[in-house]
Amino acid sequence: MISKISSILSPIYSDPGIKMVALYRIDGIPVFLRVNASKREIVGILYWLEGQIREMLHQIFNRNLSEASFRFGDVRIHMYPVSRTLVLSIMANDEVSMYKLEVDVRTVKKQLGVLVGYESEIT
Repeated sequence: MISKISSILSPIYSDPGIKMVALYRIDGIPVFLRVNASKREIVGILYWLEGQIREMLHQIFNRNLSEASFRFGDVRIHMYPVSRTLVLSIMANDEVSMYKLEVDVRTVKKQLGVLVGYESEIT
């Protein structure tokens, strides 16, 4: 299953402006994590992010949001619900094309939803 997740997420993490792509469970445990930056550069952000997963999913579902985003200097973190218990997190530089990222995210969310058996489409 991890190899399928990796191949589904490869269009996103193959972009050189993407620093991290992760699929987290609602409790903050990563199911998949791909880092394209030095650990020293992002370890603090990752630690903070893992603590925010449950609260962010709660806010996303209770407020019917399609994503949550944060900014840390020139880095953006986007969180997209994939199912009721999974969230896709992407850390990107400012120079990443948001249009391309949004198209890739929509495609990836549908593929991951099918993979985990989540029928409802979250857009």
